[in-house]
Amino acid sequence: MNSDFQPSIQILEDNTRLWWYGAIAFFLVGDLVTTFAGLQLRTIVEASPLAAWLINDHGLFLIVPLKLAVVCGFYGFYRVVPDPHNLGVPLGLCALGFVVTVWNGAVIAAAVL
Repeated sequence: MNSDFQPSIQILEDNTRLWWYGAIAFFLVGDLVTTFAGLQLRTIVEASPLAAWLINDHGLFLIVPLKLAVVCGFYGFYRVVPDPHNLGVPLGLCALGFVVTVWNGAVIAAAVL
């Protein structure tokens, strides 16, 4: 048996900081940048009913503090949930942010092309 074998969860836990960086890069920055860019085109609308209502009633820049509050809330949740289960928080935010950023980018590319 290979004694150098590291369980998958340990590899993921060792890279927790990387998952948080990914969550910030994709969920926070990537989504905000692509949302702002997309809504400037006037042919693209916000698909989320809650976000569309907030943008229409309170302006586009309300999204920034709202997204920051969501990330901070999830970080608090991450701190409360025991190891290794708390790893799902940054992984989930990173994955969701990646999908949303890519989707927004595809919608922008389709509108421009």
